[in-house]
Amino acid sequence: MNRNAKGALAAGAAVVILLGGAGSYALWSDSGSNTPGNLTTGELDLTAQGTPSWTDVSTTGVVGGTAVDPTTDLLVPLDTWEYTSTYTAVATGKNMEAEVTVDPGAAGTPPTGVTVTPVATVDGTPAPGGSTVTITPGAPHTVVVKVTVAFADVNDQVSQNQGVNVSGMSVNLNQVRS
Repeated sequence: MNRNAKGALAAGAAVVILLGGAGSYALWSDSGSNTPGNLTTGELDLTAQGTPSWTDVSTTGVVGGTAVDPTTDLLVPLDTWEYTSTYTAVATGKNMEAEVTVDPGAAGTPPTGVTVTPVATVDGTPAPGGSTVTITPGAPHTVVVKVTVAFADVNDQVSQNQGVNVSGMSVNLNQVRS
């Protein structure tokens, strides 16, 4: 076989191989896309509103009005004083529930005869058990926290000149899952 014939035969074989190889890459394929959109996270917020206040809610003996100034007024036996603060609570999002809790703080042991009782309400509904109430998503909720400090009838000079520390009190809003 001459050189030209060998060259033509080799060129033909190369074309057959190339065409055969090209056919193996001709499988069908397709792709598509879908836009899932953007996600946004919910919100859990507790904001103090207005000015908190102390009032004398004693059942007897209220002298000088019901307003209490804790820097100058002194708690005596049979007094009941109430601290009131108001908050706005916002809970948004699917599956969002939150609890409002009142922690009187690590104030130590109150003097003998003195009790400190925190109570929270959400939109006027009191918390079962006193200090924990659940809120659900929707419009902002009004949270009212009242802390009652009651001084029982004590004898002699029990609990005189002692502090009742409620300055460490905190109101918390925490997400819960049911």
